[in-house]
Amino acid sequence: MKYLLTCLILALLAPFTIQGQQNILVSGIIYDEYGMPLPGATVIEVGTVNGVSTDFDGNYTIEVSEGATLEYSYVGYKAQTALADSETPLNITLLPANELEEVVVVAYGSQSKQSIVGSVAVISESDIQAQPATTITQAIQGSVPGINIVNTGGVPGTNPTIRIRGVGSINASAAPLIIVDGAPFNGNLNSIAQEQVASISVLKDASSTSLYGSRGANGVIIVNTKSGTRETPTRISLNTVYGNSNMATPMHDLLGIEEYTRFFWEAFKNKEMYTNGLTAEAAGSAASSNLIDALAYNPFGIEQPIDAQGNLNATAAWDTNWKDAILNKNAYKKQHGLSISGGSEKTSFYLGSNYLKEEGQVKTTYFERFATRINLDTEVNDYIKSGLNVSYSTSKQNAPNQSGTSFSNSIQWIYTIPSYYPLYRREADGTLYKDAGGLTQFDYGNNNSQIVNGVRPALSNENGLGAVMNNEILKTRTYASMNGYLKIKLLPELNFKSNIFYERAILDDYRYTHNKFGAASSVQGRVSQDRNYFTTLNAIQTLNYSNTFELHTLKADAIFESYQLEQDLLNAQGTGYLPNVKVLNGSTVPESVGGAINKERILSAISRFSYNYDNKYFAEVSFRRDGSTKFSKDTRWGNFYSYGGSWIISNEPFTDEITWLDYFKLKFSYGELGNNRSIGFFPYLQVFDTGYNQLDNTGVISSQFVDPNLTWEKTALLNFGTEFTLIEGKLQGSIEYYSKESIDLIYDKPLALSTGNESIKTNIGAIKNSGIEFSFNSMVVKKDDFTVDLGINFSFDKNEISELTQDEFISGTKKWKVGKSLYEFFIRQSAGVDPEDGYQMWYKDELSAEGEPTGKRVTTKDYSEATRYYMNKSSLPKVVGGFNTNVSFKNFDMSILMNFSFGSYLYDSVYASLMNGFESPGRNGHPNLKNRWQNPGDKTDVPLFLNEQNDFNATSSRFLFKNNYLRVRGLNLGYTFEENWMENYQIQGLRVYLQGDNLFTFQSHKGIDPEQALSGLTNNRSHQMKTISLGVNLQL
Repeated sequence: MKYLLTCLILALLAPFTIQGQQNILVSGIIYDEYGMPLPGATVIEVGTVNGVSTDFDGNYTIEVSEGATLEYSYVGYKAQTALADSETPLNITLLPANELEEVVVVAYGSQSKQSIVGSVAVISESDIQAQPATTITQAIQGSVPGINIVNTGGVPGTNPTIRIRGVGSINASAAPLIIVDGAPFNGNLNSIAQEQVASISVLKDASSTSLYGSRGANGVIIVNTKSGTRETPTRISLNTVYGNSNMATPMHDLLGIEEYTRFFWEAFKNKEMYTNGLTAEAAGSAASSNLIDALAYNPFGIEQPIDAQGNLNATAAWDTNWKDAILNKNAYKKQHGLSISGGSEKTSFYLGSNYLKEEGQVKTTYFERFATRINLDTEVNDYIKSGLNVSYSTSKQNAPNQSGTSFSNSIQWIYTIPSYYPLYRREADGTLYKDAGGLTQFDYGNNNSQIVNGVRPALSNENGLGAVMNNEILKTRTYASMNGYLKIKLLPELNFKSNIFYERAILDDYRYTHNKFGAASSVQGRVSQDRNYFTTLNAIQTLNYSNTFELHTLKADAIFESYQLEQDLLNAQGTGYLPNVKVLNGSTVPESVGGAINKERILSAISRFSYNYDNKYFAEVSFRRDGSTKFSKDTRWGNFYSYGGSWIISNEPFTDEITWLDYFKLKFSYGELGNNRSIGFFPYLQVFDTGYNQLDNTGVISSQFVDPNLTWEKTALLNFGTEFTLIEGKLQGSIEYYSKESIDLIYDKPLALSTGNESIKTNIGAIKNSGIEFSFNSMVVKKDDFTVDLGINFSFDKNEISELTQDEFISGTKKWKVGKSLYEFFIRQSAGVDPEDGYQMWYKDELSAEGEPTGKRVTTKDYSEATRYYMNKSSLPKVVGGFNTNVSFKNFDMSILMNFSFGSYLYDSVYASLMNGFESPGRNGHPNLKNRWQNPGDKTDVPLFLNEQNDFNATSSRFLFKNNYLRVRGLNLGYTFEENWMENYQIQGLRVYLQGDNLFTFQSHKGIDPEQALSGLTNNRSHQMKTISLGVNLQL
């Protein structure tokens, strides 16, 4: 009775007790282990969603219930709790989380940093936020040793070439596997907004990649997107950026109209003198008389603008600057982002949306993207967790041709057509042509009705700017994915997780060529359209066991994975269009229609076992068995494995007295993986192509010879390394050696043409990559209001052919031979210019009477006689790396990211074409031509001008150049405002910043963008853009 009465009294008094409770204001400063304020640290009232973040100086103020408990946390630091106290400032010092306990996202899960025995590089969320990077690949480039990223060209939205630890295949894909939130990603990396990324893990050795088996031989990049945090208030982040872009590096210089005209006259004169035997006077007169006939256009308006002595005596009516006409002087960029995140006691959420539009180097080039992502995680009860990740993006990319040798390639046009030829059509007398409406027209150089100013001798029936303005090359991408999981705690030591991933991508490649002007004018225009659907379904079932007993920790994973990719292709093309009709249905002459459905399936059984003794000794073994539909039943299944171990020496008692040694780890791993990517869907089957007729009979045709025993490429990876932290965390670093050999390479082996096929896809040869990687980071200065930290990473890499089925064979500018690199140049060697006659010379082997090389070299002026030699120069750099620094002073912060490459060479075919010496009329030239040979005895490396067929600028070491460069990839300068005046507006943070991308490039060879193809060949590519942007980030 007494107990019931007590409860009744308490119940009656409870409302008054609650009403009587008061809120208090708690304030203070949060410091790090060095006594420096921690901006952005989180303070939460335990058991509620009430929370705040510290300002730039680490200050915080929070209103909480009297007697509440506060939790203080920051990324990378141990959380602390304290009782709320309003009487005195509540200052807290957070200590770094034990580095050994730091969690890293790896294959099919996560591991503590100490337990990783392989090579894993991590770019954390704080690293990404601190870096001045605007794309995922930019965040990686220069930040991780052993990765070579090449952005070939200035077309925004284009995926770069990525290689991890060298090139592991010749014919199959050498690109790394991309994993986004645990599932293989087949979309465009540019569809992922960089601001939605939480962390990036780069897996480089067998121990870290072996669980991906047949897809991990070339390394793995794991992208982990942002998610919310439980028991935190809802946060809103707004980010907006506006920028202006132009070329990051200058193009090759070009001749002006006067120089071009005089030089061509000289080339014509030399032909008459040295080939036709005329005197100098007669040759000069002949050149003056035939100049306009040879060039077909006359901007000077008189019959002989150059006299017999080579003097220009007229003024040009036009001097076309093709570069200014075709390229953007100012390309604009804008980007807007919104994210909302937070969480309750059981559920966390993140919603992010991003809009981006940026223009490219060539006019009408642009990339426009909208990307959104929703991440939800919830704890259903004490033993069930679930989550859903949904993403959607759509993009448009208009990209006029900016590489290759097509007439419509804007960059080739600039380098080919001299300023001597007009942008707009001209009458025979040089005046502007106007149509019936009084409008000018682009000059396509195909007006056969005019002898002068009618037909251009080079790239006729095209106009560089006309191709950009009148034609369309539009790529539309739509990408959607759903990734859901259910995790069940079966026992305290045993968890089951089911993960289902669905991905749908649509790529629409639309091309329109004008009905009246240009390449398709003869067929009244052309429309072609390819629409490709890619659907991926990936199911992963995982059992995880983890148990610790005394000093032993044992973990085991059993995984079953089912992967299916379906490709549905449809294409059509037609001609015969009316003006302004640009759809397939408008074609009056259908040309072609096609389509196919292809499927790929992989079934995998995976296991991983790891053991840890006393946080000193670690061992890990993994095994994966893959079955792929790309191979026959006899060769379909592949077994892949890895093993490794590590020793944390700093945890041994004998290191206790080494005060400057904080952490020291030795590690080793070895494994064998497979590769079956980018070899087709059924390369082992003798298939037939349909759609062929024999008279009135519908038939098929055999498409290729096949090897029914075709099987996996195999890659063996060996890794040794060390990780260390010294002097109370002031210096951190790692050093690693790797060796990676790929055997049974899948390659198109040449066949005798008498077989009816040029090649057969089979397993031949082996290549080896090896190198050593270094990474160092240091906190140089850390004072009250001033910090400076520096980081540098670099790697030395080698590539070598270790096995071929034949002694050697030529591949373009390379010769593949055992012991040599895939990328070592094998071309003719220039011997300079003969001072007596100005002709180009090359070296050739001196032969004995028996026809064998004597070991000596002699010169020849016959290019066909010249011998090809190994140049001992490779297109692969000897060292690549990056440098980064972060500086903060009071409310100001600055970040710099650089990347560099040294030791590679490239063959500049663009420069070679500009040094042609006027062999053909209507071709542009480089100002260096002024150094040409003119008289006997002249010593120069530029041959005489000669307007007839010659090999002076043929492929040789004359145009082989060093390609060293250092690029300031990103620079970010920001200012964070104090919170005092923002509190009235409930603003948690405000930062204004200036961002620079590709601001400076220091390069050994001018006139090109130094990031060329791995083959080391220029190909009339547009340049990357230098962008200066102003941005604002608002936190609510």
